[in-house]
Amino acid sequence: MVARQVVSPVLVGRDEALATLLATLETAVGHGPAVALLAGEAGIGKSRLLAEFTASVPARVRVVTGACAELGGDGLAYAPFVAVVRRLISDGPGGRAHELAEWFPQLGAEQPGSGGKHRLHEAVLALFETVAADRPLLVAIEDLHWADAASRELFGFLARNLVQPGVLLAATYRPADAGTARLRPLLSELARGPRTTTLRLGPLSEAQVGDQLAAILGATPDPVAVRRIRERSDGNPLFVEALARAGDRTPDSLRELLLDGPRSLPAPARRLLGTASAAGGRLDHRLLAEVAEPGPDDDLDGLLRELVDRSLLVVDGDGYDFRHALIRQAVYEDLLPGERARVHARYAEALRDSASLAELAAHADAAGDAGTTLTAAHRGAVRAYRSYAYAEQQHLLDRVLQVWDRVDDPAGRLGVDRVDVLTAAAEAAMLTGDYPHGIELASAGLAAVDERAEPDRAALLLEHRGRLSIRLDGTGIEDLERALSLLPDDPDSVQRGRILGMTAMGRPLRTEASRAEFTAALRAGRRTGDPTVTVRGLLGVGAMTGELALLAEAATLAERLDSPDLALTVPMYQAALHTRLGDQQRAVAVARDGIRRARRLGLARSRGAELARYAARGLMLAGRWDEADTVLAEALREDPPRATRLALRILAGRLALLRGELGAAEEAAGLVADVDGHDLLGLLARHQLLCGVAVARGELDVADRYLDRALADPALVVNYGNDSRPVLLAGALVLRARLERGGRAAAGVPARRERIAALDAAIEVDGPFDEAHRTMLRALLDGRGFGPAVAAWRALDQPYELAEALYQHARADRPADAAAHLREAAGLAERLGAAPLAQRIARLAGATPARHGLTDRERDVLELLAAGHSNRQIAQRLHISPSTAGVHVSHILAKLGATSRTEAAAIAHRESLVDHQA
Repeated sequence: MVARQVVSPVLVGRDEALATLLATLETAVGHGPAVALLAGEAGIGKSRLLAEFTASVPARVRVVTGACAELGGDGLAYAPFVAVVRRLISDGPGGRAHELAEWFPQLGAEQPGSGGKHRLHEAVLALFETVAADRPLLVAIEDLHWADAASRELFGFLARNLVQPGVLLAATYRPADAGTARLRPLLSELARGPRTTTLRLGPLSEAQVGDQLAAILGATPDPVAVRRIRERSDGNPLFVEALARAGDRTPDSLRELLLDGPRSLPAPARRLLGTASAAGGRLDHRLLAEVAEPGPDDDLDGLLRELVDRSLLVVDGDGYDFRHALIRQAVYEDLLPGERARVHARYAEALRDSASLAELAAHADAAGDAGTTLTAAHRGAVRAYRSYAYAEQQHLLDRVLQVWDRVDDPAGRLGVDRVDVLTAAAEAAMLTGDYPHGIELASAGLAAVDERAEPDRAALLLEHRGRLSIRLDGTGIEDLERALSLLPDDPDSVQRGRILGMTAMGRPLRTEASRAEFTAALRAGRRTGDPTVTVRGLLGVGAMTGELALLAEAATLAERLDSPDLALTVPMYQAALHTRLGDQQRAVAVARDGIRRARRLGLARSRGAELARYAARGLMLAGRWDEADTVLAEALREDPPRATRLALRILAGRLALLRGELGAAEEAAGLVADVDGHDLLGLLARHQLLCGVAVARGELDVADRYLDRALADPALVVNYGNDSRPVLLAGALVLRARLERGGRAAAGVPARRERIAALDAAIEVDGPFDEAHRTMLRALLDGRGFGPAVAAWRALDQPYELAEALYQHARADRPADAAAHLREAAGLAERLGAAPLAQRIARLAGATPARHGLTDRERDVLELLAAGHSNRQIAQRLHISPSTAGVHVSHILAKLGATSRTEAAAIAHRESLVDHQA
């Protein structure tokens, strides 16, 4: 059985997927822009399906395609979008060629970009929407798993912000590819989109393999051969094709399988295919013609025709690409080392005067040409910086450093020395969030600089390393202080003012040093007119004085800067101040607005996740627990840096504890049990979580150890009370648990009570929120007098804290209206889903917890669960996402003490928790 042709002339086994794609296009045209993602392993048929789809769309739909090259992570910024934008500008309305050429020099004359990454994104967005206003637009991107960071950000921005009906963004990717780890945050975000369709292509069945073989062979295949090929290929269409070519011979490996066709080529065609494989992806015909070396009797077009006819290459616009990346990789790996070097050298020579600097650097490096690699990579890094493609800038600067010592007079060639490159690379690492690597780069630069001879230069490197260290683990102040010591005490120095502001931002706000530094930074910013220095000073002074007007001024000024990082720092300070003032709703609003902006700017993993901490805390305090749960889950899916991730897990653990989900709370506590928080404010709350989990488990000796560690933490007395006093409150609850157990358990209470009271007295009260905490703390320490705490929490409209105060008031003070207090507290606890508090209230009132502490939404979910609905069906009925439905089901099982959905349904019917007619 030997194939008559290589590729099946018909698409097999993908009818349903093709219909879904066409329906998604109809949705995009009729209801608004949509996203279609095709996921599957290499060779499963993603590209073939996408090609069939683009060929099947109505003629009125404009189709443009782009592809991500395997070199993408190595510096090809915006690689798939260059082809898309070029085609749109040349074929349709838009008229933005000059503006977009600022960032995509391949489109025309290079201009220096201005206005920030956001302006670039907006320009591409406007182009897409202008084109779609004329006729529907399908943008198809191949191999998104290889996308460079800038392309991933731009794809996400477009998916979030397109509003013009008629735009469909379609992309293929491999879920198991090494590059998919970088893609995962984007995939998580896209999955949350209201009009995102994800198709996961699986293997072909035996019957479908038979259909594919019949189409390839032109005859009905032998059933035994079909079964054997299905087993050998595991239903992968690409491998089915290769095995059909192999006849009765069974290749020894996948590589041999893929090389069966290429090795059967005549020598000239095989050489040309090897040359094409070194391009790393799609290549223009002109470039291939320049680097190919056909013999005197060979016709290039004839050789290409043979490669296309054998389905090894496919025509792609004015160029070619391999039919499948696995074939390209196998062909490339089959080249001898000398062949590879010579081919890459020809590519480098052909690209020497082109705008494709990252490709030139990659080919030159593979050819062993260190000099060309150095200059091309450095020029490419400068261009990537102008295009706000910081990850590509970092990759290219790393390449410069790798070849530095292999080049004669590298500084003379570039006009900058190695320290300049290290400084720029450290800054790029900070912008990409690669903090450990940035610290290594800055340290290498410092090792090469003489502080006495070049203090300004050393101070800049110390500033970079200090900022990187603060973001990594809260350290870094020593570097910043050292940088200040190297500079003259000049109030008009912008560099000194910038470092003063950064140093103050790295310290707890209540220290005298931070007050002095913020004040000096603001003074320097006002004197010099430098906006960055001024914004930092305004943030610090506004936070210290509680003046929202100063933070509003900082926000206005930051909007004019080309600094998304600093612009997203502003809402953190605003949200924190609103929380201190007791206005949780405004804190949530400003933090959520910041999260949306972070996503638009491609900073969801760093600044967006940090802002989620402020939003989630405000939502928890406002009693909006389900929303807090969603915010935390979304932020954690972004895979944020470690310190931010731990802070988010602490909040998630605290929420689980309040709901009675002890397993989840214990898991979060285990992550931070041995963490040294340094000066990281977000980790101060770990003491609260650890003490609370130990009390919930009844392990009071463990709770004591955690409490002693908390009381010894120096961070308690240098941070604001709204962050420190909740830790003391958790300590008071540990003491209350000991007193309630009585006997020997109460022995150590008086000494610890005195320590907590002393720390309370040492912490300055900071606003209504902190005042309410202090009132509650003192009542807990005294064991009575909870009436003022009830009034304080009621005024701030914080339902959980109010319910706790009402319970304690009824328990300790026994007012005449204690029963009314307990009824109010029980209602609050039930609405929140605060099961442990509801149980304590019920025990005090001599009753059983009403409805197991289920919230209204959870009762709705339980109704449907008891009726036998799946999570997806529940989601459809209640207009929520399936993942949210799953979270509700988990909460219900925990509160009912059920181990399965069936058991939960039985409890619901037995205890009349649901309407039996539902």
